[in-house]
Amino acid sequence: MSTEHERGLFIAGGLCAILWPILSELVFFAATSALARGAMLDVPAGPGAYAIRLAKLGQQPAILALEWGRVAAQLLLWPFLLAVYRLLSRRGERDLTLVAVGLGLVAMVVMVLSQTLNPTLSHALGQSYVDAKSDAEGAAILATLNGWMQWHRGLNQTACLLYQGCVGLISLGLIRSRTWRARGWMGLVGALLAIPAKIPLGLSVPSNIIWTGLAYMIWPIAMGIGLLKEQ
Repeated sequence: MSTEHERGLFIAGGLCAILWPILSELVFFAATSALARGAMLDVPAGPGAYAIRLAKLGQQPAILALEWGRVAAQLLLWPFLLAVYRLLSRRGERDLTLVAVGLGLVAMVVMVLSQTLNPTLSHALGQSYVDAKSDAEGAAILATLNGWMQWHRGLNQTACLLYQGCVGLISLGLIRSRTWRARGWMGLVGALLAIPAKIPLGLSVPSNIIWTGLAYMIWPIAMGIGLLKEQ
């Protein structure tokens, strides 16, 4: 790959690494909370409250657009992972980084699958509950919705484990190749300490949100900045 093309890859990968957590986490949750606040005020308490909330959110085109936007934002991982592979493969960590990229791409696919459930299915089930003609029909819909939510949580857990594995291996490659070692230790610590909360081993960490946030928010942004500066 020519120096010019390689530099372009690093710029694209760096920008995607920075934009991915900002768009899929910060912007999505801030905008969703702002748009959903008014619609949630008149939701009655009870076993069907969650289904009613889903139905109300599904009636807002802006919410649906945000949800589809979050699905699309996961694709930003691909240029980032490709740039990291190029960076580390030229520094003697080709095999390790290839495994890491494989885990990251599978995690990306699972993330996309998981996050399409809201705009394609969850809101529809919530609306079906609201439109139910009898208590028995409503109970059956709630049971179906609960099953899908359990599957959804399982997909999220799987995606998180795959992504943490990707972060851990890339970070190990950074440390071994003496490339951005501070970023390497940051990612490795975040990935290792987030795993006990995702696997039922009876272990605990001081605050999982700190370590998960480190791997999902701070580390990719730090990596993106490094790629933008790479020559």
